[in-house]
Amino acid sequence: MAKSSNLLLYLSVFFYIITKPALAQTCSNYKFSSNTLFESCNDLPVLDSFLHYTYDSSSGNLQIAYRHTKLTSKKWVAWAVNPTSTGMVGAQAIVAYPQSDGSVRAYTSAITSYETSLQEGDLSFNVSELSATYQNNEMIIFATLTLPLANGGNINTVWQDGSLSGKNLLPHPTSGNNSRSVSTLNLISGASGGGGAGDSKIKKRNVGLQVSSWAGNQPGFSLALTVLSLSLSSVLQQLRCLLCF
Repeated sequence: MAKSSNLLLYLSVFFYIITKPALAQTCSNYKFSSNTLFESCNDLPVLDSFLHYTYDSSSGNLQIAYRHTKLTSKKWVAWAVNPTSTGMVGAQAIVAYPQSDGSVRAYTSAITSYETSLQEGDLSFNVSELSATYQNNEMIIFATLTLPLANGGNINTVWQDGSLSGKNLLPHPTSGNNSRSVSTLNLISGASGGGGAGDSKIKKRNVGLQVSSWAGNQPGFSLALTVLSLSLSSVLQQLRCLLCF
């Protein structure tokens, strides 16, 4: 009985170790309720955020869905492209926040200084199909940006969150992850860099993974497999002893 209990324990630990990474939320395993599909996506390194996008180089249209998770209704979010530098000043932002009546306000704001209060205004490029949703502590901003290719397809992106006081957007923190929420994204290759140390690899839709390759790269997998093998060997040995009587 004790051996059986130990085996169940080892099996539970084993399956927890190998399935925990697969269950973690990434952009590649997310499905939009509207069944909207995007060609590429990135797990942004900080602020529990993800960017899904499709870029049409012939028209210069960039269709995006910016997702910010683990967000309370007393928070605002913003995602921006900065055509002139890698920081906040010059960023062409899309801002969204939940309203008291349950709706979500989404608008554009050009950031010209560090003293910005994110006033509504036009951007330096065209934005269409702008909307936002807030549900289950997740804000999603949808938009189509007209961005003719430049700099080899690279764009500078910034994303932020901050607190709300009624309808007033309070300044975001200037330390920690809020100071690292910048990245450079190549719309052609999908490569990204900057910000924190998160996964910046592109996630292509409908790309399969070989289970054996994935499992071999998971931390603790080899150890768990060794423990399981030893446990099974011990249980089989006990069964052999029992059959001897």
